[in-house]
Amino acid sequence: MPFTRILVPFDTSELSVKALEKAVEISAIDQSPIFILHVISEIPLPIHYSRIELKNNEVTISPLVNKLHNEIKNEMIVILEDVKNTYAKHNISITTEIKIGDPAEIIVDFTKQNNIDLIVMGSIGHKGISGMFKKLGSVARKVAEEVNCALLIVR
Repeated sequence: MPFTRILVPFDTSELSVKALEKAVEISAIDQSPIFILHVISEIPLPIHYSRIELKNNEVTISPLVNKLHNEIKNEMIVILEDVKNTYAKHNISITTEIKIGDPAEIIVDFTKQNNIDLIVMGSIGHKGISGMFKKLGSVARKVAEEVNCALLIVR
């Protein structure tokens, strides 16, 4: 069964790199486009620093949280561009996207909105800002419970 749209949730962990390599291998068969999605988790900070406010009927987050999100996003833009360049020789369409929120929810929503028919992801990834805290497969488990497409979990 050929896959027409492949999603790789990517957090720079060793297993997400392996998942991307597997996705490229699968994509090479039918030249299926690959979507690399990086999700920046919400940053847990004391309430004083992380408050969300409603100003002029628009939700705004504190300047500190906004600054941290922007710094992480800017670093990931460079990393994802390098990843795209690494696999450019395979002549596969690779699109990257960065979102902020709960990783499992964002992955599930992205899958539905973009008609993804295969997700290739690591069984364990980084968690939080530094990636020092790992939670055994919680994102992979949540995604597996929610999506209606094929899911390949790489170990």
